[in-house]
Amino acid sequence: MTAFLILVLSGLQVESETLSPGNEFTTFKIEGRKIGIGICYDIRFEEMARLYRNDGCEMIIYPAAFNMTTGPLHWELLQRARANDNQLFVVTTSPARDLAADYVAYGHSMIVDPWAKIIACADEGEQTVTADIDFAIVDQVRQQIPVFSQRRLDLYGTELK
Repeated sequence: MTAFLILVLSGLQVESETLSPGNEFTTFKIEGRKIGIGICYDIRFEEMARLYRNDGCEMIIYPAAFNMTTGPLHWELLQRARANDNQLFVVTTSPARDLAADYVAYGHSMIVDPWAKIIACADEGEQTVTADIDFAIVDQVRQQIPVFSQRRLDLYGTELK
């Protein structure tokens, strides 16, 4: 959805030189469960994750390639925040770290549950991350902490345009 320009210690990264922003939300279903797709920088926007949640998603998948500056600081934090804020699973995939590459990815593909608990995580190397996903946890979290029914939509809201 979003292309960006960022200046990091290793130099200027201009994502928009190779990617263009999308203009719609992408979802699909597996066994009746709705899953949303975002990419890399999209994970920084809580509103986007909220719109997916409002649309009935129980998981969001973010293919991403955070670098060695933003990765250690933001990668886990953002995944756990999106999972917690929206009471859904967050799955991220990242290239393995290759110190000889022009762009060095942080790695650490991860699966986070709706409690914001990391249930599977790779390190910086090449690995396959798997986990059994129990979508009943989504319902449990949403029942135990019913933040969506307690929001003050008379004061604020997030709506698709």
